[in-house]
Amino acid sequence: MSANPFFSVVIPVHNKLPHLDRSVDSVLKQTYPNFEVILVDDASSDGSSEKLAGFQDNRISRFRRDTPGPGGYAARNVGIDNAKYDWICFLDADDAWELDLLATLAETIKADKEVEIISWGWYWTKGNEKRLDAFSLANKAHTSRTFTLIDFLKGPQPIWTGAVAMKREVLLKAGKFPEKEFRRGGDMDTWTRCLWQSKKSVWLNKTMSYYHIDSVNMVTQKVNRETGFIFSPFLQNLLQTSNDKNLKEAVKCYQNRYIYIDINGNVYQGRGINYNLLKKMNLNRQGLWLSLKLHLNNLRHSFKS
Repeated sequence: MSANPFFSVVIPVHNKLPHLDRSVDSVLKQTYPNFEVILVDDASSDGSSEKLAGFQDNRISRFRRDTPGPGGYAARNVGIDNAKYDWICFLDADDAWELDLLATLAETIKADKEVEIISWGWYWTKGNEKRLDAFSLANKAHTSRTFTLIDFLKGPQPIWTGAVAMKREVLLKAGKFPEKEFRRGGDMDTWTRCLWQSKKSVWLNKTMSYYHIDSVNMVTQKVNRETGFIFSPFLQNLLQTSNDKNLKEAVKCYQNRYIYIDINGNVYQGRGINYNLLKKMNLNRQGLWLSLKLHLNNLRHSFKS
């Protein structure tokens, strides 16, 4: 059995004052004691800076950036660079954890010395409503399972920012978060690169995170959807150099899926997606061309109306 692991929990903060008690307290009150909390103030101007200064706990370290970065990616990198421990978790400043989350992760790590990425279930919440993530719904028969980059690309995704822990070494090898390339979707780009580096990734069938979609100052509400991350240099290089047919098909599936969602549906709310057509696109080698045709048809209809 491995020794008790230690965790570095990175919380980037940009103008999230109403939600800071919820997020920070959900970490400080964890039943498992071996962790630090890294609060990265990403140039907040709404009183969040003063609020962060008021959290008194010797496990907290604070950092501040002078200029906010897109998507909080640069702030997360500050946390990675200053982390003391081998395992890193991320929590956005408006979301929350169950109080036994780190204890559950510690038991998983102690039982499996090869695991380098751990993910788990989460709820999308709005007011009193909550909805289980799609990967948990698709894998409810499993207590846990391994997953790979191909699984991530084919979807539904087994990783969300507030529901993943990974070795710091994996993040460093993968190149951390993209600070300038994307305003949105940089987390997805990061997970693809991390999964490529990970020797073993495990998903736990335990819902331990809460993604609050009715929070203030959300990137998903302020920044229009982008699809640049699906054509990242990393994925394009895989398409050009890999001899793994399944991997290349998975990349194409991933690209088709997000183009279709961008044109016809809303993955954030999980509505309006024609899965039957999406399946045909994934089986079609000309899926990207079909996506463009769909886009042109939508434009024609919008002009007519």
